[in-house]
Amino acid sequence: MLAVKIICTAALIRLVQGQAFVGCIDNLPSDTSHVELEGDCDSTCKKAGYEYAFWSVIDKECRCGTTPPKTFMYNIAQNEYGLCLPYDYSVSKIHVPFEFHICAKTIEISSTSNVQARETIVNAMSECFDSCLEAEYVAIAPQWAKPTYICKCGGMPISYAPLTCGEGTYYGFTNPSSKGKKQGGSDRKQKHRPQRMGKQTVQEGAIQNKIVDKPGRYGGGL
Repeated sequence: MLAVKIICTAALIRLVQGQAFVGCIDNLPSDTSHVELEGDCDSTCKKAGYEYAFWSVIDKECRCGTTPPKTFMYNIAQNEYGLCLPYDYSVSKIHVPFEFHICAKTIEISSTSNVQARETIVNAMSECFDSCLEAEYVAIAPQWAKPTYICKCGGMPISYAPLTCGEGTYYGFTNPSSKGKKQGGSDRKQKHRPQRMGKQTVQEGAIQNKIVDKPGRYGGGL
């Protein structure tokens, strides 16, 4: 009976695996390859068996790869919802059961009867996802001065302070297939909606400078 339960759980996780936005970059990992679109970029890279999709809105170019962006590659987006600047690539992690929620300066994660809130340091976002499959919520922050990531996971957030996605911010993800959400335990019924604190602001002029600097790198290439 136990074996059947484990097999069913694993099958469910595979069933809901999709892709999730993980950041904006302009400096691509060396192993990315240009591909012809078959639908959108995420589904094209997923069908081809890659782990990451890189979509350039301005060039309408899709590139796929197996190597994640390094922490120093993360750029400032246009908002906390992951809208990248025109000259950047929007990056998605393929084959994950998580969905991108929001970027924030801080995210306080709760504990539930199914999973205890915890924080660790990992070498890649995928390590955080893999170690938190039973969690309801995951928050990952690329450490700008280090090649590592802060990984938080547990129940749904108690509070968060939205901040434009970029270097050092937390990227929050929900897990539709988490054990707690499927069971709907009594502890979840008692929870209130997470407190959304006032939106934080990025350093003045950072986005404007980003937009102004970009065209020079693409001069004559369009």
